Amino acid sequence: MGKVRKLILFPAKVALALILPSLILYLFFNIWPLIFSVYIAFTDANATNIASQPMIAELERVRANITNYLYSNKDSILAEVSRAKEYINQTIKNMEDLLTYVNSSTTITYDGIDALKTNITASLTRAVSIVVSNETMLYYYPGLRDALNTAQNLMYSMWSDVERIIGFSIIIPPDKAQQIRDTIVKSSPAIIGNLSLAYGELTAIEENYDSFVKSAVSDIDKQIDRLSLHFIGLGNFQKLFSDSRFPYSILKTLLFVVTSVPMKLALGVALAFLFSSNLMSGRKVMRALLLIPWALPVLLTVTTWRMLFIPDTGVFSSALSGVLGYEFNIYYHEWDAFAVYNIVEMWLGYPFVMTVTMGAIAGIPKELIEAAYIDGAGVFQRFRHVTLPLALRPILFAAILTTGASLQAFMVPLLINNGGPQGFLWVPGFKPVSGYTNEMMVLYGYKRAWIDQEFGLSAASYLVITLIFLLYAFVWYRLVYRRGGR
Repeated sequence: MGKVRKLILFPAKVALALILPSLILYLFFNIWPLIFSVYIAFTDANATNIASQPMIAELERVRANITNYLYSNKDSILAEVSRAKEYINQTIKNMEDLLTYVNSSTTITYDGIDALKTNITASLTRAVSIVVSNETMLYYYPGLRDALNTAQNLMYSMWSDVERIIGFSIIIPPDKAQQIRDTIVKSSPAIIGNLSLAYGELTAIEENYDSFVKSAVSDIDKQIDRLSLHFIGLGNFQKLFSDSRFPYSILKTLLFVVTSVPMKLALGVALAFLFSSNLMSGRKVMRALLLIPWALPVLLTVTTWRMLFIPDTGVFSSALSGVLGYEFNIYYHEWDAFAVYNIVEMWLGYPFVMTVTMGAIAGIPKELIEAAYIDGAGVFQRFRHVTLPLALRPILFAAILTTGASLQAFMVPLLINNGGPQGFLWVPGFKPVSGYTNEMMVLYGYKRAWIDQEFGLSAASYLVITLIFLLYAFVWYRLVYRRGGR
């Protein structure tokens, strides 16, 4: 008989070709976001610079074009600089002539003033037209631009005052002539000073053209810097612990864990033992109904509970107000809202605990329970000495998971009252501050990202939260699994 050939559906090369790309994509889409989030925690990421690369690329292109243009047309631009200096120098001389005229002339005439005004305005206008021209781009030079703007504004103000004094007079009387003289003498030093400053800036451009080019793109550099992510080291972490807000959210979350987890465990375990008894009629239907909170969307469930506790109109809030003797209000009273959080969390979490516990009870040998019954043990004794010890490890496992869920409390405080009400927050050793009194730590990170748009601060807060989770997992491993293994 011939050899039997082994049938190979997928050769190793084909399998590798199929698996390797999938593995690479899986690792990329899982590891890359994690690495990026950790990086963001050490930057000043915000709404402006978090996804600004296209804008930065466009600004860099514009900067390169301006730089290339200025160096390519250096000779022609410097020629225009020289012309602008001549016009500014002429304006200064005309201003000096104006001062000489008003100080030396015994009679000031409208024609004399108007002629000098025309010369001054014409020379200054020519100088300004060169500076503001898109062909020279001299307006990018901040000192030059500011000096000419100031000189123009002062000049405009001076001529406005002179025209107001003259009014409709054809012949200027001595009293008005003195007012004109005083106005021009008062304004001229500042105008001449700014014109001289502009002349000096133009000279600086001639002497250091590279400095002018750098100034021409300085505004673009500032925009690029504003749009760029900056590594700030531990800056976000220092900000997190600069006041009581984030430490308070951690303490409030830990308090929520301490109060909500026992409630979920107590209700879930109690219902599991109750409906595991053969004495309960219709227990299968009841168990199915009790799992409804687990099946419903969290958004629907929490919103429904909020409606029940709305002040004045909510059924439960009205009932509690009557029993407690004061207005039960989740929007104004910190601990009223906190109590509602616990109730809603218990409602959401008990089905899981109940299911795990019922599974554990189903795995207990019936012979043990029957033996305890024969020995005369009552219901409570059988529960305490037989059922509970044998189901303890699954219950402990459920406690670990539900504690992790409470540490990540987010939807409940967000949907009930957004983590409110607002109030005074203070933690010893930290700066007191106003904030949301029931803002759990995950909700804190959410608000920093989507309300304050401080993505770096939000990422830093979540990194701290992750470290808290890791510490929690380590503690449970050391106290539970290691001890249980021994």
